[in-house]
Amino acid sequence: MIELFLKFKDANGAEQRVAVDKARFAIGRHSTNDLAITDGRLSRDHLLIDRFGDVFVVTERGSSNGSTINDTPLTEPTALSENCRLELGGFEIDVEFVSDDPSGLPPSVPPESTKPAPAIPQPSSAATAPGGIPPSLFYIAPIIAILILIGVGAFVLMTRGNGRQDNRDIVYSDDPIDPPARSKTPAGSDTPERNSNDVITVSPTPTGNTNQSLPPPTGDQTETTKVEESAKSFLRSIAQNDKRGFITGANAQIVGAKINSIKSGSSLADNLASARKNSSQIKALAQSKNLKPQFLAAAAITKLGSQRGDVLQTAQSMADTLDKLSIQVGNELGDDCLLMIAAYDQGASGDFMRMRNMLQKLATDSPQLVREIRTIWYLKRNGQITDSQYDLALRFLAVGTIMQNPKAFGVNTEAPGL
Repeated sequence: MIELFLKFKDANGAEQRVAVDKARFAIGRHSTNDLAITDGRLSRDHLLIDRFGDVFVVTERGSSNGSTINDTPLTEPTALSENCRLELGGFEIDVEFVSDDPSGLPPSVPPESTKPAPAIPQPSSAATAPGGIPPSLFYIAPIIAILILIGVGAFVLMTRGNGRQDNRDIVYSDDPIDPPARSKTPAGSDTPERNSNDVITVSPTPTGNTNQSLPPPTGDQTETTKVEESAKSFLRSIAQNDKRGFITGANAQIVGAKINSIKSGSSLADNLASARKNSSQIKALAQSKNLKPQFLAAAAITKLGSQRGDVLQTAQSMADTLDKLSIQVGNELGDDCLLMIAAYDQGASGDFMRMRNMLQKLATDSPQLVREIRTIWYLKRNGQITDSQYDLALRFLAVGTIMQNPKAFGVNTEAPGL
């Protein structure tokens, strides 16, 4: 009997050795995985290891940062071998096989020769595994299983439409979609939109603080639209991989009110100019901490508040704390980055786990979608973050929105160019 172990270093640098003790073993950042690793480089659902007898096959789950096996991109299901090294978005995991019969271990493969298993290996009548089993069976077995799954999936798709009045399917998505054009659908609407394949895509109602008092309507829809577009651009630029980040029209009004309260101070233009002057150093610092430059610059300007200061020096003082928070809270999505800012004071005092633990508990106890829970809007509405945490994240979002085009918001300076 062969056993498989995964070896890696945790967030504290301690060596860990975990047994793959299930026929299907999931790895990712979310707590529901069999191996949950709270590292911002991993996606919530990152990798699968399937066991077929004594063969272990690893499969990518469409993660944001990708995976490699012995430095080769993992693009299709691949059988693990002795001394393999996996990298999940850069997070290293070593593979260790243990067996009572060393001759039964998978052969060790040099890193430079590791390739995905061929789709249909050529049979050989001369070579057989111990017990007379052809080696090719170890590769064919997972392929047969995948083909069976594909067949079952096709059958389900063909039968699910029975009894409908038309041929349309409803596809539900956990990720918010870009709001449709305002000439057709109001911002924040969950009205289905027909696409070219006659499939209706329904996104959950975008998260928003609908119970919070909003600024009185001004009738200037163009101003709200401007905030929405600039905030969307900022959220996408500060996340590791968030091509769909956006805020609702209601939340854009809240951000717009915050912009109006901070843009009149002369220090903001000076601090934006300081960020532009030191843009190359800020970029280098951000890269060394696995952060995005706009995120780090906006965080520093937010911390300076109404005071003029050296944005680079402030960013340097914050970088280590933000780096550690990115591991615990994550920075894959724009909303994750807002949560990091909300948790900054906790992290600065050495408590990097409180926000992460609270989010995990909510994800376990609440029926809401995880992505809805992981927003400052939901947490504020449900009393899970303090007013000061919420205000800090809101000011950060307002600063970042202005950074996209300062003059469009009445701030007389150029964008930092990060």
